[in-house]
Amino acid sequence: MRTVFIHGEVERFDAVRGELIERFTRARPGPEYAELLACLLDDKFGRDGLLAWWSEEELERFLVEVVPRRLVLPRWSAARDFLHDWLGFLADEGLLTSPDPLARLHDAVERAVPDFLAAMAEPSAWGLEKFWRTTMCELGVPPGDAPAVTAFFTSVDAGEVEVDGELLEEIEAREANGLDQPALWLPPVELAEEEPHRTVAARAPIVERMRTVLAWVGTGRDPSDVDELAAALGLGADEADLLLEWAERAGLVRSAGDLLVPTLVAEPLLAEPEVLWMRLWQRFVLVDDVFREQLAELGDEEDALPEIVQAALSVLYGRTDAVPVDLVVSVACDLLGGDVDREVVAGVLRRVLAQWEAMLAVRGFESPEHGRVVELLPAGVWAARESLRAFGFRVPAVDDLVPCPAELLAVVLLDTPPDVQKIMVPLWIDHRGTAQAAAELTALLRRVDDPSIRLAALALLEHTGPDGEAAVRDLAEHPVAGPAARVWLQSRPGNAETLVRPGDELRFALDGMAAAIEEDTTAFVAEFAQRPDAEQLELISDIAGTEHSSAAAVLATLADGHPDERMATAAESAISP
Repeated sequence: MRTVFIHGEVERFDAVRGELIERFTRARPGPEYAELLACLLDDKFGRDGLLAWWSEEELERFLVEVVPRRLVLPRWSAARDFLHDWLGFLADEGLLTSPDPLARLHDAVERAVPDFLAAMAEPSAWGLEKFWRTTMCELGVPPGDAPAVTAFFTSVDAGEVEVDGELLEEIEAREANGLDQPALWLPPVELAEEEPHRTVAARAPIVERMRTVLAWVGTGRDPSDVDELAAALGLGADEADLLLEWAERAGLVRSAGDLLVPTLVAEPLLAEPEVLWMRLWQRFVLVDDVFREQLAELGDEEDALPEIVQAALSVLYGRTDAVPVDLVVSVACDLLGGDVDREVVAGVLRRVLAQWEAMLAVRGFESPEHGRVVELLPAGVWAARESLRAFGFRVPAVDDLVPCPAELLAVVLLDTPPDVQKIMVPLWIDHRGTAQAAAELTALLRRVDDPSIRLAALALLEHTGPDGEAAVRDLAEHPVAGPAARVWLQSRPGNAETLVRPGDELRFALDGMAAAIEEDTTAFVAEFAQRPDAEQLELISDIAGTEHSSAAAVLATLADGHPDERMATAAESAISP
């Protein structure tokens, strides 16, 4: 069973969520346990996606913040009892992963109880849904009766039913930006320097340009004279406009009637280039007035610029190679809705990247293969981490993943650039030793039937030497992981045994096919179609005859996407003979 969902895999999470609730409530029946576990899993999916990873801090947060905010419990002690039973269940099932010993986790639950009870009794700690549910129950309105609920809110809107307006406003303000989203992790990065923008700020062109802007403003300047600023900067009027608004957003200048004047902090800020650099970076998403005409063509003027910035950073972050600008444009278009004007998005993005280049945060150049490409420089990587956190992403550094469980490492590995893997994998193994690393990875192979994770775990075992080989040998007879284990062992250098059995290589190949479909369905189908026709038909027949858990998904992919109707029909027939 998977317990790590860090890429917003909603359907897979929903399946595991249902299975966990059923298994837990069967093993540890208790009042309100199903509701409590559903709340816990939903919150964990949105927070970090690590359903079985619990620390003292995470347990305290759930008990003191999440339960009071979301749940109406007739017996408050059920939440404490539930957490004790949940930890026991995870430990008994071999699922629990934690940086803290189990006894300390139980102690943390008990320590949090007084604060939990206080929060349950404090209406300002509740969420909006709980506020309305409690209010309706107190007024005798059944929350499950749709017509009664509709009539209730109609009466509220008409002022016929009195509610606590001040409390409601407080809760609404707190939850205005609190919509839950699945956890989304970006690949880990190796941070070679701490805050490298400090070393580049003083020589970054953007700092000198801001000095020019302040010199042009003087003691007061009419912003309509922007052509003179453009001449002083050696840039076009559009870019001068952008810099002027950026300076205002960063607090260097302010409006005074019809004029722009320097702020009181302008000169001190210019004297601290690293502070100015970071402030400019943080305030760039607010510079939307100069893009107003372009953003209006994209439909949502208010959010379009932050979404373009988010798209660019999420694509560039974690990549150790340059990225085609066309790819960044495509991701931004998808984020904005997919049917937006691509040329407009590309135009805004070009201006964004140009300013980041002036900050020495990115580098753009022409590639013979991909045209214009761009990459984050060290200062940009460091700053992008903070921005992406603000956008809601999880952005681990390599060191953050050293103590992580094997399942998280296996999932993260799929998106990690090879040169970062070379740093991360040895650190993860050295942290626990080859024997323990091999034991964790083979335990994962026994527990999780997921082709991508299976391939990643076996790739990690390559680095554990004799301990890894011995651990994989113990998997040779496992009903699910056995075929892959035998193929892996057969490929060991110096192996003279014949370990592979009939059907093993096909099942192992299906692992690769399923993983390829996850990564790029179109590319998988195109590669499959390059085989000779007879080989394709034979392989489709063989896939239909195996008990591999992904066989049906592979056949369905071929049936839906194969360009040759004969192959598509053969795959369709193989699914339902």
